[in-house]
Amino acid sequence: MLDNRLAPDSLPRIPGLEPVATPIVGLGVGLTGILLRVRPRLAPLPLALTALTALVCRDPERTTPDDADALFAPADGVALGTTEVYEHRFLHTDAIQLTIDVSPIDVAVQRSPASGSIDYLEHQDADPLLFREPRETYRPERLFIGISTGWGPLLLSVTTRFRGQRVTPLVRLGDRVRAGQRLSRVRFGSRVDLLAPRDLIEWLPAPGAHLRAGVSLIGQVVLL
Repeated sequence: MLDNRLAPDSLPRIPGLEPVATPIVGLGVGLTGILLRVRPRLAPLPLALTALTALVCRDPERTTPDDADALFAPADGVALGTTEVYEHRFLHTDAIQLTIDVSPIDVAVQRSPASGSIDYLEHQDADPLLFREPRETYRPERLFIGISTGWGPLLLSVTTRFRGQRVTPLVRLGDRVRAGQRLSRVRFGSRVDLLAPRDLIEWLPAPGAHLRAGVSLIGQVVLL
């Protein structure tokens, strides 16, 4: 089921942070200043919480190179490698899947790997929060984003890592997006898979490569 609620990215923001972090950081800095005057020993607590908020809610502006035949990393993290699969949701063909491991301290925003239009959105809710349920049977929350580009379709899959996490879509069905534009957000780590039709992309990242969303070049379109 698609969740059409979008994050309030139009709100005022501190440069480099998500909009939601602005009031929290402002309150934390103000409280730290007050405690430094009246109870200096307590000041490190709000200061530490403010620093943690700033770490988790990082969202720096990035400049994506202008290359219509290039594919850029959709997420910050470590490339785990590529596998060949059959993709049945949007591509409907044999595909190559690049998997990226996003750690809890990586930037939590996923970005478009190429310019195009959002022609597929599917938001799968997680299983009910039953902590006694075996981990191997638990289905996490997932978001699928299908992008139609000038040279072929792409599918982005974002999967939560822990129970209780949420994936927030930042685009709607039918939106036009540019390479490097924000697509979704999930805090505290995730798994991000990018799928493209087999033989369409010459994949570049080696397993273990550290990627930056919207900046790291991960593939080039193969001209047939």
